[in-house]
Amino acid sequence: MRVKSIFAGLPLMAVALGAAGMATACAPNRTVYDSSYNDNHRWNRREEAAYRRWEAEQHLRHIEYEQRVIAEQRAYWTWRHNHPDESR
Repeated sequence: MRVKSIFAGLPLMAVALGAAGMATACAPNRTVYDSSYNDNHRWNRREEAAYRRWEAEQHLRHIEYEQRVIAEQRAYWTWRHNHPDESR
């Protein structure tokens, strides 16, 4: 009887873990508009990594891009245009 109760919760646990993984793996890329350069950027893993690198270089604590004041967002895009990805 004890073995049955242990295995009864496994399907529920598998569904919960699978849903959490799908939520992060399938998150759509969003587009962010850069008003200083009048262009759009796809915010994906590469952009997130560059953004965190900029935060570190500027000695800023991490907050989401959308939470930054406009002046800091513009400073990020100025930095970003001067630091393109190596593969571009």
